[in-house]
Amino acid sequence: MREAPFPSTVPWLFYRREQLAIQTSDLIYSFILTSKGSGDILAVFHCVPGPNGWISPPLAPFGGIMPVGNCHSHQLTFLLDCIREWVADMGGNMLTVKTAPSCYDPHAYEICHRACLSAGFLPNHTYSNHYIPIASQCFDRIIEPAERRRLAKGKVRGLRVTMYRGISDKLAEGFLHRCYNVRGYKFPAPPDQLARFITASPENYLVFTNWLEDEPVAMAIMVRVSDGILYHFMSGYLPEYRALSPALMLFEAAFEYCRKEKISVLDLGISIDHLGNPKPSLSRFKANIGGLECKKVVYQAQF
Repeated sequence: MREAPFPSTVPWLFYRREQLAIQTSDLIYSFILTSKGSGDILAVFHCVPGPNGWISPPLAPFGGIMPVGNCHSHQLTFLLDCIREWVADMGGNMLTVKTAPSCYDPHAYEICHRACLSAGFLPNHTYSNHYIPIASQCFDRIIEPAERRRLAKGKVRGLRVTMYRGISDKLAEGFLHRCYNVRGYKFPAPPDQLARFITASPENYLVFTNWLEDEPVAMAIMVRVSDGILYHFMSGYLPEYRALSPALMLFEAAFEYCRKEKISVLDLGISIDHLGNPKPSLSRFKANIGGLECKKVVYQAQF
């Protein structure tokens, strides 16, 4: 990729050059909308060609289009119209755009939604996403009583959580692979891709581990998407320790990290199973630990 002014002008990690560069071995096409008057960047867009049409960077949870600064919906519509025309000229017949959860920036979400509809992009998937707004209350004050009892039970049994930043080691990836494999699930990232993500932006990746004595029993990788957002990227726990609800302490540790670092949103992510289908039990768990619901939309245009 050529040098571009993304890192200093785009607040969210998955739109930045260092993360885009590891999304694919193919070319990523980037479009930048600027103001004629001031020269300021108003919006950015990234996409790649694929076997089933063009799509936002495929390995990122979002990363297609983002308004920056004082961008209006009609300006974003103009950019999308231009991109549609360009993709069609390149022989494409479909473009899929993944957007960030609405809780990240409700105003930017509304701008993107109006612009996508005006440019002929229709919602293809609308996911239920949960997030915890970080306030002054402690974690055990926002969760349901049953979860509070489980949290206390794990601590009484001796569970303890550690956190480190930006280190990609075989323990973390191996443990998470083990958690997925024991359930018969496919690991959500290609081999060694997790290490490449972390190596590209080590200061943005945090690994929380729950231990019982010297054995890890649960682990979560969180991503500092921006100064104000921490995103739950992936996690897992060993099923033989399910009775201790070890994941609860991971989210408590992430919540307290957010309070300490003045992060306003803990994004818990969408609730789907390993096949991509809605998972009501996961959605209920997120609601029980203080999660509020918002939308995460994937748009698609055919031409």
